[in-house]
Amino acid sequence: MHGRTLIRRAVSAALWTVGLFGLGVLGMWWAGWLPWPLAGERPPSAPVQPVPVQMAPIQAAPVQPAPEQTVPTPPLPEPQPEPAAPSVAAPPSAPPDDLQGESAQPTPPPTAPSAPLDDLNQLRQLAGLSLVTAEPAWAAGCAAHARYLVGVDRGEHAEDPRHPLSSPEGVDCAPGHYFVSSQPDSGAERALGYWATGAFHLPQLLDPRLGRVALGLAHDSRGGVQSAAVLDVRRGLSGAARYPVRFPQPASWSPFRASAASEWPDPLPGCAGYDHPVGPPVALLLGPDTETGGAGGSKAEVSGAALKVNGRPVAACLLTAQTFQGASATETRVGRGVLAAQGAAILLPRQPLPAGAEVRVSFRTPAGPVAWSFRVE
Repeated sequence: MHGRTLIRRAVSAALWTVGLFGLGVLGMWWAGWLPWPLAGERPPSAPVQPVPVQMAPIQAAPVQPAPEQTVPTPPLPEPQPEPAAPSVAAPPSAPPDDLQGESAQPTPPPTAPSAPLDDLNQLRQLAGLSLVTAEPAWAAGCAAHARYLVGVDRGEHAEDPRHPLSSPEGVDCAPGHYFVSSQPDSGAERALGYWATGAFHLPQLLDPRLGRVALGLAHDSRGGVQSAAVLDVRRGLSGAARYPVRFPQPASWSPFRASAASEWPDPLPGCAGYDHPVGPPVALLLGPDTETGGAGGSKAEVSGAALKVNGRPVAACLLTAQTFQGASATETRVGRGVLAAQGAAILLPRQPLPAGAEVRVSFRTPAGPVAWSFRVE
């Protein structure tokens, strides 16, 4: 009995020893101290070496930067004259070269100030004419009419005697050229630029008898008409009437490339298919018919004209006292009167003239062709 007990104890001790040994081995493997893997566990595979791939470089097409497109800011619209009405018609006492309903051409304001008469005299020199001088005695009246125009907020060649801004001195200057603008800084240079490119304003600036002028300016930012210029070109006609007058004169350089876009009378209704912009007026003044006082036209009537630009014929519209047709009976009468006063023939190129162009013009008269050339700046 005692021996069996000892055997059981020995077996139990051996089993405990084997169990403890197995637990120890399992713990060392778990801790990573034994190198062999457990059954069913796959050893880690060797790292895959990537196969180098040769890639052709991508040739990118060069990108050209697009040029910036600059859209010019359109100029502010100028106030238009009131529709043809009694105020538009020339007063009974007005000579036939009176102009009504003028409005401003949208041209840039001057970049530098200049003496008011300098621009007018440069224009006359471009026609080979004598210079004009300022008449101080008329200046106050022209300034008074300019103040009247900005005060009544419109352009016209007369004054309402009931208006507080009306004055006898202003009425005396009212028949001259006027220019009205919605821009507060418009001055003499801009006004002269408009008159010089107007088919029915240019002839009076080129009158060879003109010796004295007066200019008046006014500004008022409270209304639609914020600037006005008035030029008296009627009372100073005292010089010699030496014709013909050619503008621009032969072998000269002209700064003008286009006509005034808002001329009155409108010169284009009788020019089929024409629309603004058109080229600047080219003028031949042959002198009035003294037997009719200028009202019946010139004896040396121009019957045709031709224009070449850089040696190529270009379309142009001829305006004479016998052929001009306005948009209304009033415009026809006034326009023809202006042209007849100096036997003027005005040629309007259908397109603006390019810079640097050589222009050759020829007018057909009873005495033969009158032809010359000039260049454009």
